Amino acid sequence: MIPKPHRRSNVAFPVDGVLKHMAVHEWGDAKNSRVVVCAHGLSRNGRDFDVLADALASDYRVLCPDVPGRGESDWFAGADHYTIPNYIQAMNAMLTEFGVGTYDWVGTSMGGLIGMVMAATPGSQMRRFVINDIGPVIERASLDRIAGYVGKTPLFPTYMSLFDAVQPINATFGPLTDEQKHHMVKTSVQERADGQWEFKTDPKIGDAFRAGLKQTAADMWPLWDTIKQPILILRGVNSDLLSAATLEKMVATHPDARAITIADTGHAPMIMDEPTINAIKQFLLQ
Repeated sequence: MIPKPHRRSNVAFPVDGVLKHMAVHEWGDAKNSRVVVCAHGLSRNGRDFDVLADALASDYRVLCPDVPGRGESDWFAGADHYTIPNYIQAMNAMLTEFGVGTYDWVGTSMGGLIGMVMAATPGSQMRRFVINDIGPVIERASLDRIAGYVGKTPLFPTYMSLFDAVQPINATFGPLTDEQKHHMVKTSVQERADGQWEFKTDPKIGDAFRAGLKQTAADMWPLWDTIKQPILILRGVNSDLLSAATLEKMVATHPDARAITIADTGHAPMIMDEPTINAIKQFLLQ
């Protein structure tokens, strides 16, 4: 059975003068000064890291936030609020409220982008960085694929009808057991008062994502070049978001980066398999 978080907290932070709350799923000793933050992907939530967090909890205090608009966190008023700067504001509020000094970071996809900016910020207290299946170049084909489903949240008459509907999308996350597949779905959905099932994700996230695709993509290599923390890069061998060529350049241009390619997996590895978890533990505990 997949363990549950040890605690849940709510962190308050202002957005345009309005106070919002971000849920944080916590693992390990709350007094442990050794902290790792696990940040999830675009339409996921902090419970994606339950397996990894349980494996790290004996050595770390593990913080797994639901980025605003997802899971148990508040939704923003408008689609234009779903931006990396606002996510970073929420993360910094969490670190401040919990009295965190130095910390390590595990970021999947969007969580990796947030981590890149936080790592590159002058005076960053990030110590080591695990970036999962994202980099300075994001392939357009993947963005178009994600735009086709993110934020489009129909209602389902039963849990199993919802579960079956998302399996083609979730298949890119890699080989998962039935328990792991259900864990990913159960921690992302809720039953409404009328008996129908829905995702715990603000549809406006999809609106924000598709609006972003209409803008000229920023060159993120200068950002990458400013990151000096030791980095472990994960890539699904079949990823359509992080290309093998981009991964090769990321390693070649960073002073202390190593990479792991995960078999039978696309975007993005779910970090529930023992070999990947062991590699992360070994990297973080150095």
